[in-house]
Amino acid sequence: MSNNTIPAYIAERIRRGPPEGCSIVPGSTPVIAFGPVRRATVATLGLNPSKNEFLDSQSRELDGPLRRLETMRSLGIASLADASDAAVAQILAGCDTYFQRNPYRRWFDQLQVILDPLNVSYAEGSTVHLDLVQWATDPIWRHLDAPTISRLLHEDAGFLRQQLENERIDVLLLNGRSVINHLQWAFNMALQPVSTNLSSGRLATEIVVGSGIGRCTIIGWSTNLQSSFGVTRELRQQLAAVVATLVADARAHPRNGGQDG
Repeated sequence: MSNNTIPAYIAERIRRGPPEGCSIVPGSTPVIAFGPVRRATVATLGLNPSKNEFLDSQSRELDGPLRRLETMRSLGIASLADASDAAVAQILAGCDTYFQRNPYRRWFDQLQVILDPLNVSYAEGSTVHLDLVQWATDPIWRHLDAPTISRLLHEDAGFLRQQLENERIDVLLLNGRSVINHLQWAFNMALQPVSTNLSSGRLATEIVVGSGIGRCTIIGWSTNLQSSFGVTRELRQQLAAVVATLVADARAHPRNGGQDG
C-alpha cells in the first residue's frame, strides 16, 4: 500500500499513542482493523483486541512466524507520535494482512459460522473485525476498572465512527451483550429488540437491530459466541439464519444514514 493512499484519519489514529495508566499491552500498536477495512462491506464488532494478539501464554511478545501484528520492537521505533510514513504504512499493512499471517483462529472461527450465509469471509477480505477500543489490554477487558473502560471508550470510539462513516461497510454485527451495551453507551443510541429470539438449552439469545452510524445496518446478539457457556452448533446455525434474513431485508430496503438518537 502506498503511503499516499492511507487516509489522514487512519494515519492520525496510528500516531496517537496509548493512554497512560490504562493497562495497554507494552510495545503494542493500535489495531486499526483485523483485515482490510478499506475493502470490506461487512464488519463484526468486539470490545478490544485480545492480549493474545501480541503476547504468548507466558506474556512474552510474539515474534517471528508467531507474530500476528506489528509491535514497537518489530518496527524499531520508540514512539508512535513521530512514526515515519513507512512505519505507519507497515502497521496498517499488518492489520490488512492479519488473516494471511497467524490469525487467532480459535476466536475468529466462531464468528465465521455467522458470516457463511452472507457469502463473506475474513480470509477473502470481504469481512473485517473492528473494535470499540483499538488497544489490547493486560489485564483483559472484564478485569479493567470502570474509569479505565470509560476513558478508553471516550478516546477510541470516535475512530470507529470515522471508519463506519468513511468506508464501504454497510453491515455491523455485534457479538455479545457487553458489545451491545458499550456501543449504545459510547454512541448515545438505542438498539431495538426484534421479535425473533433464540434459545438452546438454558441459553436464551436476544437479537437487536439499529442504524444511525454511517450507512450501517446494525445487528447484535446477546450471547458472546466465544465465551458464553452452553453455545451449541445448533444455536450458531439458528443465529446465522436470522442474521442472514435481517441483512437481506435491510439491503432490500436501505435506509439513508442518519444521526444517532
